[in-house]
Amino acid sequence: MYFQKIILIITLYTTGFSKTGYPAFDVFTSSTEVSMGGASFLMASTISSKLNPSVVYKGRGFSTSVIRYPADITSQSAGLIFPWSNGQGSLSLRHIAYGVFEGYNDNLQSSGTYRSSDTWVRSTYSQEIKGRPIRTGISFQYFNSSLQNSSINILDFSLGALYFFNRSKSSFGISVHQLGKTMFENASGFLKPQIVLSGSRKLAYLPLKLYIDTIVSKKLAIKEIYLGGMFDFHNNIQIRLGTSTRKIDHNLRQDLLKTILGATGFGITYISGNTSVNYGTFIYGTGTWIQGLEIGIDF
Repeated sequence: MYFQKIILIITLYTTGFSKTGYPAFDVFTSSTEVSMGGASFLMASTISSKLNPSVVYKGRGFSTSVIRYPADITSQSAGLIFPWSNGQGSLSLRHIAYGVFEGYNDNLQSSGTYRSSDTWVRSTYSQEIKGRPIRTGISFQYFNSSLQNSSINILDFSLGALYFFNRSKSSFGISVHQLGKTMFENASGFLKPQIVLSGSRKLAYLPLKLYIDTIVSKKLAIKEIYLGGMFDFHNNIQIRLGTSTRKIDHNLRQDLLKTILGATGFGITYISGNTSVNYGTFIYGTGTWIQGLEIGIDF
């Protein structure tokens, strides 16, 4: 009954919006999601940009990540999770610096340098429904994008629900993202809400957990599919691998190796006590690649 109500609320909110989205909302801000190629909506994280807000891990923890993109573009993120009001709350700050640019006036005379950046401040709350294998969550986010004298400010929120199948060690999630309002805007752009259907399953005879995320449009047409896996070795090493249908869009048919590796993520995580360290890399169809480092601490 609770799950049906959540799905109805998500559907009603989503059908009320149909505008052009901001591409900045799809960038990687966590080394872990880089490792999974984006298949990370059901992986607990405080700093991932691709996250079902109902998915959290219990306890207290801190995580931070740095991702290096080509052309000296850098993503820096930090997040904190903590118990709050019979559930779990989290706070995060994510920032992408696009670098320093030289400005010119109409006469091609230098007007000095300027910077471009995107910043997100997000809070999330998740709670398990008593007596039910269901978690629900909601996140609120402030987004600021600046380029020279232009800026965009957005307040948006996301809703999510997660259903556990304990016998099969699997789960199903549904979430809707980018619901909100643009404020103080002197640049063009609109929020574009999207629905994400997610699933995960831990295999019985292999140390492998599979993840799949499907982004669908308002008309429930499939737009993108992400698929990833996490291998556990000796309880302190994890190997992550993921890809998506973006492999088709990224394929420039330059050579066989780029075709195979395009839109693919890979990473390794080392866990020691309450500390985890993840290194992740993602390869685009052009052969360009990014790399990131993430550190998490439970306390």
